[in-house]
Amino acid sequence: MSSTAASSSAPEQGFRRSAVILLGMLGAIQVADPILSSLALVKASDELNFSASTQSLAAGISTLALAATAIPGGMLADRYGRRLLLALSVLVAAAGQLMTASAGLIDPKADTAVLFYLLGRIITGVALGVTFGASYGMLRNVSSAKSLGPAMATYNIVNGIIPVVAMVLAGVLIATSWRLAYLILPVVSVIGFFLVKPILPKIDKLPPAKVDYLGMLFVAIGIAGLLYGISGATNGFGHPSFYVPIIVALISLAAFGIRENRTKSPVFPIKLLSHPAFLGAVVMGIFWNMASASMSQMLPNMWQYVTHIPAALLGAASLPMSAAGIVGSVIAGALLGKGSVPRTTAFAGYILMVVGFASYLIIGPTSSYLMFLPGMIIAAVGWMMNATSQGNLFITLAPAKFYGPVTSSKLAVGQFGYALGLTGSTVMVSLFTLSGVSLATKGAVAGDSNWDAITSYMATGQTTNSDLAAVSTSDLAGIYTTAFVSTISIIAVVVALAGITMYLLLKNKKASVPVEEYLGLTN
Repeated sequence: MSSTAASSSAPEQGFRRSAVILLGMLGAIQVADPILSSLALVKASDELNFSASTQSLAAGISTLALAATAIPGGMLADRYGRRLLLALSVLVAAAGQLMTASAGLIDPKADTAVLFYLLGRIITGVALGVTFGASYGMLRNVSSAKSLGPAMATYNIVNGIIPVVAMVLAGVLIATSWRLAYLILPVVSVIGFFLVKPILPKIDKLPPAKVDYLGMLFVAIGIAGLLYGISGATNGFGHPSFYVPIIVALISLAAFGIRENRTKSPVFPIKLLSHPAFLGAVVMGIFWNMASASMSQMLPNMWQYVTHIPAALLGAASLPMSAAGIVGSVIAGALLGKGSVPRTTAFAGYILMVVGFASYLIIGPTSSYLMFLPGMIIAAVGWMMNATSQGNLFITLAPAKFYGPVTSSKLAVGQFGYALGLTGSTVMVSLFTLSGVSLATKGAVAGDSNWDAITSYMATGQTTNSDLAAVSTSDLAGIYTTAFVSTISIIAVVVALAGITMYLLLKNKKASVPVEEYLGLTN
């Protein structure tokens, strides 16, 4: 464990509830922003005349900016003051959201409208990368070491509640104008800004030191390229949108690793990735995020195409998953607060995730919504038990010299896992479905160019494709359900293997070696 687990400003017992709630509220802005943007994107795209490629870019550009700047943002928080950067970052994020909301306000057809929209999303993403690192990293300053688990649980609960409330409010406002959705979080930001100074403690800065700007550039390009390439896998592994960004990312990350090992002022301690406890926390984070993303993506599609739940109710249908996640955070926080080690709590969560995914093996094309409830509830409890455990580990394992970059790297790890889940589940379901349709039509309907026609036929029951019409909607629903169950099965196996790997890493004898000693940072 790191010596940074405690702080001079932290209470000797318990945690400062008002401070943790405020940190959770500010951290929730980063969680809610991409959700609200995705809800507003369709109407924004229509009004501003986005091309298909522009719409795709608009959907993910803030996430790329956020993930790319998280680690540099953590370093800046260490150098210039965590409380100051937290307050400033939420204001900058609000400015970006207001810029997006005002794009094309005077003339939606103007050439600058799209540029203004995208620039606003980039500014928001960069700022929220700093917001996350500053808010999450400050938990150790408002909580005693023994109460970090319950503090983390409270932080996660607030992180979960605010986006749900914002999502419901956005759904109402978007009916009037998509621009109003981008005004919700600036209100939260301004309120939070005025509460930061009176509620949060002032944290000592790290001594001035040389900044490795080239290292920051390498890691930013590497993380952004990796996420962009993974999202491009939906176009096929042979498509340039997949392999070009991946190649650039791997080269950049390799250059980052080489530079960090040679420079006297590294951004991130590369050797930490070989510490069993930290590596276990990374594995934990990647695969609970992958599980969460895949289920959050697959269930609404299944309900829309097969169960035929109205689109307006899809958000409400997912609410039990959000509620279960809150329960998972409470359980994990209570267990950690009573002395349970993170690996035990996390492994129990991994078992629940596997059980939740496995429950869908009995799903059929005629299954009602109620058949989906047990699996989503059990799995969501499991992944939020991991979210709380992982959050605890990243804070306690972060060495003082690299506290900001290491704690902020949790965001990059999560985004990587989430991208794997979204893309992996999408690719597998589409591949299995297309294969089934090709077989049913004896090759007449084959290839991903028919995907829109297939999903439209499932959703509406109508198609102008005579070859596709030869397959009944009930048979098509059966093909899609088989693809869903097959994908769920594969993910369940991957999650099970990841859980075992994570547990063994955290149980390794070297996992108990203090990180400062492991990295040679002790005096």
